[in-house]
Amino acid sequence: MSKQERISRQAAVRLQTGDLIERGFDNDDIVEILEVSLTSVKRWRKKVKNGGLAALARKHGTGQFSALSKEQLKELKDIILKGAIVAGYPVDRWTSNIVADFIYKKWNIKYSTSNVRYILNRLGLSYQKPSVKSKKHSQEAVDHWRKHDWKRIKKSE
Repeated sequence: MSKQERISRQAAVRLQTGDLIERGFDNDDIVEILEVSLTSVKRWRKKVKNGGLAALARKHGTGQFSALSKEQLKELKDIILKGAIVAGYPVDRWTSNIVADFIYKKWNIKYSTSNVRYILNRLGLSYQKPSVKSKKHSQEAVDHWRKHDWKRIKKSE
């Protein structure tokens, strides 16, 4: 079931509740008919009393607006695609912290790293954790271990 279908079903139940409230049903009957909680029915009854059925409609756009404009978001994407070194950072790997730092330096807007990951997602860029290998890593040693030691210690079938 998609989020939209779930929201639609919830909205339908709220509107059915409002209809039953306006038709004079008491809370216990509504709870039994629609199989909803008494607390919800009381809350919805109060909303209907103060604002009618329209008060039960889902509210859209309750989140904050982005502090970056559409133009700034486009510029940010272009800069990220060019690489972190071009933007003045010592490594050519964008991390959430580096992107947040860049946004703050360029536009004086502070974002948390979780918000930066959300912004990257909105821009069609994927958030990737860098894989870090030990400086002591030796592929020859790994291959030798697999070929000789692993065969020796592996449980025989």
